[in-house]
Amino acid sequence: MIKNSVIALVTATTLIAGATMPAMAATTDFDSDYVLAQLQQQGVPATAVEEWGDYVRAFVVGADGTETMQLFTPVTLTPANI
Repeated sequence: MIKNSVIALVTATTLIAGATMPAMAATTDFDSDYVLAQLQQQGVPATAVEEWGDYVRAFVVGADGTETMQLFTPVTLTPANI
């Protein structure tokens, strides 16, 4: 009885860990420093960027000094039309 419980617990833990590994690996490809530099080279006064679903979320300083959030497409870094 205990042997079956231990086997079930190990199997469940392995399945859960295996299911989360691909998701964790997918998030490591985003280089926020590179994306931030690219936006700044395009003239976007961004202070920080992060992945946000299928988009890049950038925090941009406006002419009046306020900071707003703007979404960009990940490949071309053009403003997202949502």
